[in-house]
Amino acid sequence: MGRRFIYILAILLLASPAVADDHTEPAPLTGIVDTLEVISDRPQRLEVLPTFATVHEIADELGRVLTVTDVIERGAGVHVRRYGGLGAYSTASIRASSPGQVQIYMDGVPMNSISYGATNLADLPLDSLERIEVYRGGAPVGFGSPGIGGVVNLVTRSPGTGRATAALSAGSCETIRIDLLRSGSFRPCTGGSAAARGAAADREAALDYTVVFHHLQSEGDFEYLDRHGTPENADDDEVVARENNDFQQSDFLVRFDTGPWDGWKTEASNEVFWKRSGVPGIENVHIKSVHYRIFRNTARISVEPPPVAGGALSCRISGFHVTRRDRFYNPDNEVGFDRSDSDDRSWNYGANLLSGFDWHAAHQSLSLFAEVRRERFIPESSNPAIGVGFTRKRTAYSLSAEDKLFLLGGRLKLVAGYRYQESADNYAGPLPIGGPPEPLTEAHRADFHGPCFGAQMRLCPRVTLKANRTRFARFPSMIELFGASGFIKGNTELLPEEGTTTDVGIVLRSSPSSSGGAFLEAVLFWAERDDLIVFLQNSQRTVKAFNLESASVEGIELTARYSWRAGLNLSASYTFQDASNEGPSPTYNGKRLPYEPRHDLFVRTEWRGRAGSVWHEYHHQGEAYRDQANLEENLSPPSHIHNAGGSISLVPGTLSLAIEVQNLTDERIVDVEGYPLPGRTLHMTLLVEAR
Repeated sequence: MGRRFIYILAILLLASPAVADDHTEPAPLTGIVDTLEVISDRPQRLEVLPTFATVHEIADELGRVLTVTDVIERGAGVHVRRYGGLGAYSTASIRASSPGQVQIYMDGVPMNSISYGATNLADLPLDSLERIEVYRGGAPVGFGSPGIGGVVNLVTRSPGTGRATAALSAGSCETIRIDLLRSGSFRPCTGGSAAARGAAADREAALDYTVVFHHLQSEGDFEYLDRHGTPENADDDEVVARENNDFQQSDFLVRFDTGPWDGWKTEASNEVFWKRSGVPGIENVHIKSVHYRIFRNTARISVEPPPVAGGALSCRISGFHVTRRDRFYNPDNEVGFDRSDSDDRSWNYGANLLSGFDWHAAHQSLSLFAEVRRERFIPESSNPAIGVGFTRKRTAYSLSAEDKLFLLGGRLKLVAGYRYQESADNYAGPLPIGGPPEPLTEAHRADFHGPCFGAQMRLCPRVTLKANRTRFARFPSMIELFGASGFIKGNTELLPEEGTTTDVGIVLRSSPSSSGGAFLEAVLFWAERDDLIVFLQNSQRTVKAFNLESASVEGIELTARYSWRAGLNLSASYTFQDASNEGPSPTYNGKRLPYEPRHDLFVRTEWRGRAGSVWHEYHHQGEAYRDQANLEENLSPPSHIHNAGGSISLVPGTLSLAIEVQNLTDERIVDVEGYPLPGRTLHMTLLVEAR
């Protein structure tokens, strides 16, 4: 209780200076944007719970060589883990969650790996996006399977803006990036009187489109310190170049929006992603030939009929289909990896309905969301003793209801919701010793149901209080349930991981408007997570997943921004969190969770003028343990990373040149033990725009 009192006192002390009376309207600040009040109706018409979310606008990132990983780690409460440099495997952790507990969506389509649960952020498109929404606590009702660690929603670029851009980047490690974007509209041509043309326009469907092509490649041969597996002995350390770290990836997105046609609106999109990447191994193991290939196709369509009941009742029907193929190659049978090539295929498809009813007489807004999703996964090994595995299948159902009540002229908002989830798969175990997984006749089922509550009170135009409490679940991944041939045993007794998050916070603005001026958000949060799944040694050669661990996380999140009339913008986020293991093991109970720093600070300063811009970023992460036992020799030092750059307009509004330097001080760090990150890197971008 004493620690929480200190947290609340810190919030009040930090918040008080931000209530200054400022009637100016500075230029809007790019980068971190304040908590969402209402999200646009794309891909679904959602109104956020009284919770806390960060929105990252991508419009001004075209002149930089960035990934989704680089963008979301700027926000409060988010920590990422990189297994290398540009293009390498990376995952997100929100409020000390595991990567699999964070649900990733693209326009509302679930993108998490069916087999492993976690999502590789390096495989998600950035230049195809308009913004990234990060929900740290509760999530809107329109997400079918929100994670107990939060939700990240990637929103693709809006069609119909009449814009064309082309960007070419080059930089360190032979990095090359190509980006092409074209958006516009096809409008019907009608003759006759103005009244006739207006009536025809109401009935004819206009077609808005966006086409985006993105290509990124790099040799990834940056230099790092190889300690040859003896970190205590510096005599054998040497600086070497990273081997087998090259990659190439391309992404192509086409999106069409039509409407209205007699009030009907339709959205359709298709994204194709391809990647080829080497696997470099850990710091002191030099892999030469191991590599993998990924192909992914994501299709989505949604239809919104005209509202009825005087516009009070609306709905949206959506369908999606995600196909993925992962191929792994080890042509030289190198040690440390599976010596058999693999070819895994997965399908994730489903449909959902989101409906809303605005009951104006009762000052209420009711929402209902229902979704059914099918998952299929087929592993294949080049080892003839294993061959093609049986088709793992799972059907997931989700049903959510939410009621918002508006009181005191809309100043007070109360929200109550309930969510039910169920899954059924075709595996019931157990496995024969050492044999591949097999389907049995009896289906394995799991379910979860939990409430969510929220409240928001606008004390005055510049001060808002918020509170939120939600309970979510994560169903086991297929590899946790089904196991894998030879070394991972399945476990049908696994329960869904469950978690409860509580937020209490204050939002202060120097201006009543949601953009411009000074902004400060301070959040106090608590998170409890139970039945966490861990892999334990099951026999001499096998491991098995069990529900054994629990975790407790509490902390403070601060987000601030300020803009001056002179074109100077400042944004910052800070997170303090105390994340500890609460499981039954006396060895780990009470110890800090690995790879989770207590302190995380990000500060961005930018000056914008007519001829260009100059910016600087500072990112600090505190020390963190790399093991569950919290051994001192596994305590990583704090990091201090500086990035800087700028742009100059060569032809105003048409041609510009941008330069950026990442890790300006050439600090050598690692996020995960054995996987070095690059030092100083330089990139230059030539950007052409036309409207």
